[in-house]
Amino acid sequence: MCRTGTVDLLYAVRHGQSTANAAVAANAPMEWADDMTVALTDLGKRQATAVGRWFAALDAEMLPDLVLCSPYLRAVQTWQLIERQLWAANRDLPGHRIDQRIYDRHRGEHERLSPAAVRKSFPEEAAKEARDPLGYRPPGGESFRDVADRLRAVVADLAADHRHRRVLIVAHDAIVLFLRQLLENLTDTAVLALADAGLAGNGSITSWQRTADGYRLLAYDQRSHLPYP
Repeated sequence: MCRTGTVDLLYAVRHGQSTANAAVAANAPMEWADDMTVALTDLGKRQATAVGRWFAALDAEMLPDLVLCSPYLRAVQTWQLIERQLWAANRDLPGHRIDQRIYDRHRGEHERLSPAAVRKSFPEEAAKEARDPLGYRPPGGESFRDVADRLRAVVADLAADHRHRRVLIVAHDAIVLFLRQLLENLTDTAVLALADAGLAGNGSITSWQRTADGYRLLAYDQRSHLPYP
């Protein structure tokens, strides 16, 4: 990534717990028509509020001056609750916009199926994914490499941005993971190891500092600010 822009500090927040996350955790049926409309749970709202308090407590030179938000409802709600805390603390509000490139991985026909349900009902598809976890596309969906390809344009925009110093991205665990790959030049093997160790949790904060030749990770999957369920 070329270091020509002025974005010195980058934050990525995963949205708070959604009704889909809660259903997967409880091994319950997933009941929604469109993944884009999945909302936060009450816990997810508390998590997002806690994220907002964390940002509101930062020194002025650490606060984001631009927010890029996924178009999915759970991410939009998360940003709105963060913004509410900034406003309540009388902090300067950053500019913000919905970025269509940072939506969650589209899982096509498997959209409403948990990984366990895919393994049970579509063992051949599960086997294909096991053989190529980054390149596998579920029927009608995208691979993780497709997610990374979408993000390349976002990272390129950050490199060319001369208007902002600190950017916050509010999105999804896959977005956080592949931002790490692109910003830190991680190999596929390293990315898979990160995924195996556990993806960024709901309401977690990941951050990077710009260096001469890329971005240095400051914190990954930070959750110390979060409330207990």
